[in-house]
Amino acid sequence: MNKALLFFIIFLFSIRTGQTQSIDSKLKIISQKKDSKNKVHKLNIESELLWNAGKYDLSKAYAIEAQIAAHKIKDYEGEAMAYNNIGIVYDYLGIYSESLKNYFKALKLQKKIKDEKGLGYTYNNIGLIYSNQLNFKKAIENYQSALYLRKKNNEKEGISSTYNNLGIVYMNQKKYDKALDNYFASVMMDSILHDERGIAASFSNIGQVYLEMGDFDKALSYCNKAFALRKERNDPYDLANSYLNFGSLYLMQNNYVEAKKHFLIGLNIAKEIGAKESIKYIYQKLYGIAEHDKEVAKAYEYYKYYILYKDSMMNEANIQQQAQIEIKFKYDQEKAEEKLKQEKQKIQDNQEKKQQQYILWTLILVIILILVFLWFLNKNRKIEKAQKNLIEEKNKEILDSITYAKRIQTAILPTEKLVKEYLNNSFILYQPKDIVAGDFYWIEPMGNQIIFAVADCTGHGVPGAMISVICHNALNRSVREFNLKNPGEILNKTREIIIHEFQKSQDEVKDGMDISLCHLDLTTRELKWSGANSPLWIIKNESLEIIEIKPSKQPIGQFEHSLPFETSSYQLEEKDSIYLFSDGYADQFGGEFGKKIKTKRLKELIISMQNQTMYEQKNALELFFNQWKSNLEQVDDVCIIGVKL
Repeated sequence: MNKALLFFIIFLFSIRTGQTQSIDSKLKIISQKKDSKNKVHKLNIESELLWNAGKYDLSKAYAIEAQIAAHKIKDYEGEAMAYNNIGIVYDYLGIYSESLKNYFKALKLQKKIKDEKGLGYTYNNIGLIYSNQLNFKKAIENYQSALYLRKKNNEKEGISSTYNNLGIVYMNQKKYDKALDNYFASVMMDSILHDERGIAASFSNIGQVYLEMGDFDKALSYCNKAFALRKERNDPYDLANSYLNFGSLYLMQNNYVEAKKHFLIGLNIAKEIGAKESIKYIYQKLYGIAEHDKEVAKAYEYYKYYILYKDSMMNEANIQQQAQIEIKFKYDQEKAEEKLKQEKQKIQDNQEKKQQQYILWTLILVIILILVFLWFLNKNRKIEKAQKNLIEEKNKEILDSITYAKRIQTAILPTEKLVKEYLNNSFILYQPKDIVAGDFYWIEPMGNQIIFAVADCTGHGVPGAMISVICHNALNRSVREFNLKNPGEILNKTREIIIHEFQKSQDEVKDGMDISLCHLDLTTRELKWSGANSPLWIIKNESLEIIEIKPSKQPIGQFEHSLPFETSSYQLEEKDSIYLFSDGYADQFGGEFGKKIKTKRLKELIISMQNQTMYEQKNALELFFNQWKSNLEQVDDVCIIGVKL
C-alpha cells in the first residue's frame, strides 16, 4: 500500500468514541446549574454539537468564546475542554500544528487541577494527531497514558476509544495480530455499552486489517457490517468514511467501476460537511481511475481539484499550482496521442505476424494438452493433501477465535484478589467443559456487604458463553444501574433485562440461566438469598447435616408461568458454611459403572470434609471429580463456591 493511502487510512479511521456523551444528558445537567460556570459549559456543548455536525468554523467560534469566559472565572476544567474542542476542529481541518498547540494547553491545565478523566481524554486526542502524522511511537505513548487513566477511572467509553486507536497504529505498523486484539477488545466494550457508532468504527477498522492482509472477502464483510450500523444512525461523517472504505477496497481489487461509484457518493457527503481531507483523497483516487480509463478531460478535472484542495490545506499559492496543472495536462495529452499512434502501429505489425503465430500456438496447445493429461494422473493425491491442509487451517482458525473469546470471558470474572479480599475463607471450583463456558461466578462488593452468585446459562461452549455475557451484564445493571441489593428484586430485574434483550431478535429466544444468589452482611453475618432452579446448602458449625434451601422452580428468562422471585433471610454464626453450585458436578458420568455422581454423593463428599480448610475442600472435590470422570468426556460446565464464616 502506498504512503499516501496509508496516511489517509489513519486519518479516516481516527474516531473519538467516548468523547461525546449524550448531548441531551449534558444539556439537562446544565439546565440545573445556577452558578457562574453555566455559560462556559453551555458554550462547550454547543461547540461539540457543531463539530459533530461538520460546522467547523462556528464550532471554533463557540469554543474560543468558552475559553475566554472560563479563563476570566478561573474555571480550569471548562477552559481545558474549550481548548480540546478547538484542537478537534483543527484536527478535522487537517491543521495539526494548531491542533497540538491547543491540546498541550488543555494538558497543562488538567495537570494543574489533577483532572485524571480530562487528562485521559486529552492524551487520547494527542495520540490521534501523532497517528495522523505517522509518528507511531509518540502515538502509542499517548494512547497508553490515556488507557491507563481511563481504566483507573472505569471510563468504559474512553477505554473502547483508546483500544480502537491503538489498533489503528498497530495496523499501520503491520502488526496485524495486535491490531485485531485491540479492535475486538473495543467491540466487546462497545457491545456492553450498546455504542453502535463505536462498534461500526471497529468493524470498519477490522475490515481494513483484513484488506491489508489480502483477505478481501473478510474485509468486505466487516465493511458491510460497519455500513449497516452507520446507515441506521445516518451520521454524514461516518457514512462518508464507509463509502471511502468501499472505494479503497474495490480499487485495490482493480474494480474501477465500483470504486468510482462509491468514491463519488462519498465525495458528495464530504462536500456537504466540508471534510477537506476526505475531498482531497477522493479527487486523487478519481484522477487515477480516470487515467486508467483514458478519460483525459476527466483526469484533468479531478487532478485540478485534488491540487486545489491540497494547496488549500498546505496554504500554498493556487495560481502557481494551476499553471503546473495546465502544463501537466498538455504534456499528458501529447503523451497520450503519441501512445495511441504507437498502439496503432503495433496492431498493424501484429496482423502481419498473425499467420506465423497461429502455427506456433497450435504446437504450444498440443504440448499443453499433454502436460494437462500428465497433471490429471497426479490430481487425486494433490487434492487429498490440499483438503487436509484446508481442514487443519480452518480448525486452527476456529480454535484461535474460541481461545480469544476465553480471554474476553475470563476478563469479566472476578479476580482471585477480589474474592479473597471479601471472602477470605472460601474456594471457587471452576472447570468449564470446553474452552469457554456457560457457567460463571459473579461477585459485587458493597462496603461491608457483598453479593455473590453461581450462574448456569443455557448450553455450554460458545453458545453458552454468549448467553453468559448477556446474563452477566444484566446482573451488573440490576445492581449498579438500578441500585438493588435484595436478592429477589435483583433476580426479578435481571429477568426483565434479559427478556428485553432477547425480544430484539426476530426469532423467539427462550434461553436464560439458573442461579443461586446471596447477599451477605460481613459484619452481622445476616444472609439473604434467592434462587432460580439452583438451591443453597448451609452447614451449621461443621455439623454433619446439610440444610438445603429450595429455589424457585423457574429460570431467569422467558417462562410461561413466571412468578416474582422471593428472598429468604438466615442468621449465620461463626464457622457456618454455605455452598452454591451449578448442576455440572452432580451430572458427570463415570465411576466403575459409568453412572452420574448425583446430588446425594456430592452432599456426602461435602459433609465428609467439614474438618478440612476451604482450600483442602476445593482440592478434594476437584480430585474426586477428575478420578470419577477418568477418560470419559466432561458433560457440562462445573462451578462451585464454598464460603466459611
